[in-house]
Amino acid sequence: MPATFKKLLLICSEFPPNVGGIGNHAYNLAKALSNEGFEVTVLTNILHEKDEDVKAFAAKENFTIHYTKRSSFGIKTYFSRIVSGIRLAKNADKVILSSKFSLWQAILIRRFFAKKELIAVVHGTELDLKAAIPRKLTFYSLNKCNKIISVSTYTQQFLPHSLSSTIQKFIIHNGINLDEFQINEAAKLAGTPALITVGNITERKGQENVINALPAIAAKFPAVQYHIVGKPTSKEKIADAARNLKVENRVTFYGAISRNDLLQKLEGATIKLMLSNHTSDGDFEGFGIAVLEANAFGIPAIGSKSSGIADAIEHNKTGLLVDQHNTTEVAEAVATIMANYSSFSANARHWAVQHDWKMIVKEYVTALNA
Repeated sequence: MPATFKKLLLICSEFPPNVGGIGNHAYNLAKALSNEGFEVTVLTNILHEKDEDVKAFAAKENFTIHYTKRSSFGIKTYFSRIVSGIRLAKNADKVILSSKFSLWQAILIRRFFAKKELIAVVHGTELDLKAAIPRKLTFYSLNKCNKIISVSTYTQQFLPHSLSSTIQKFIIHNGINLDEFQINEAAKLAGTPALITVGNITERKGQENVINALPAIAAKFPAVQYHIVGKPTSKEKIADAARNLKVENRVTFYGAISRNDLLQKLEGATIKLMLSNHTSDGDFEGFGIAVLEANAFGIPAIGSKSSGIADAIEHNKTGLLVDQHNTTEVAEAVATIMANYSSFSANARHWAVQHDWKMIVKEYVTALNA
C-alpha cells in the first residue's frame, strides 16, 4: 500500500446487524480492507435494530461505523446521510460508494471535494432502473466517479455508454469468508437429490422456475425433494404453483432462519439451485454469493446463464448454467451433476477457496492503487 493514502470511507445503503446481500458485501469489504492495513470508516443506514445491539456490533469491529437511523420521514434520513457523508469524506483519502442511494452522494461529495478519488461499486439492479429520474441520477453520479467496480461481467454490461473515457473500470467478484464454512458433516436434508434455494421468495430469485422443473426432475429422480430457505414474501404463489403441478409433497418451506441454521441446511443439501430472473422492472442477480456459500461445502450449483450467476459458476466444473425457463434443460443439468458428483463437488470447493475474501481483497487493493 503506497504511503500516499490510507484512510478510506465506505458509504453503503445497508450493513450488519441488518441483513442483505449488499450489506454482507460491504461488511466483508470493510473488514478485509481493514485487515490489509487501511483505516476504514463506514457510513450506512440502520433499520429495526435496538441501539444497544448496534453499539455492541460496532464495538467488536476493527473499523469505525457511523449509522444513520432510518426515519419514517425519508427526507430527514437522506439529509442526515448527506451531511455525514460530506463531513466524513473530508478526512478520507478515497471514498467507496456501494449501491444506488450511496452512489448519488458522489454528486455532492465531488462538488465539495473536486480532487477526491471516488470509487463506485455496482451490484446490478442500480444499473437497469426503469424510472427515468433515478436512472439519470445514477448515471450522472457514476460519471462523477474515478473508478467503477462491477461485481460481474453481466453487471458491467449495463454501465452507461455515456461514461467518460477517463473512468477506470474493473470486475471484482464477491467473496466469502472461508473460515465460516467448516465441514461439520451436518445432517443430510431429505431427498435424493436434496435441492436447495436460499433467498427472499420473489420473482428475481426464481423459486418458481425450480417448481416448474420439479416434475421433469422427479421423472429422473423419484425421491427428489426441494428445500426453500428465505423470507416468505411470495410463498403462497409458489405453494399454489407446486399444488397445480402436484409436487407440493416434494417442497419444504423454512422461512427466514438463523445464519447457523442456514449453513447446516446448505451443508446437508445435494445441489444448490439459483434459477434467477432478470425482471421487467430491471431487478437482476448481480453475482450470486449464495452459490459460493454452497460451493464452500462442496455443493455444486445450477444457475441461470442470463444473469451475474454466470460469473459465480464455472460451467461444467463447479456446476451448470441453464436457461432457467427450460424445464428439460434444468432436469438434465441435475442428472449430469448427479452422474459426476465427486468431480463437481471437488471443483466447487476449490472454486470457493479462490473466492475467499483474503484473495478477493487483493483485487480491491490493486484497483485502489491503479
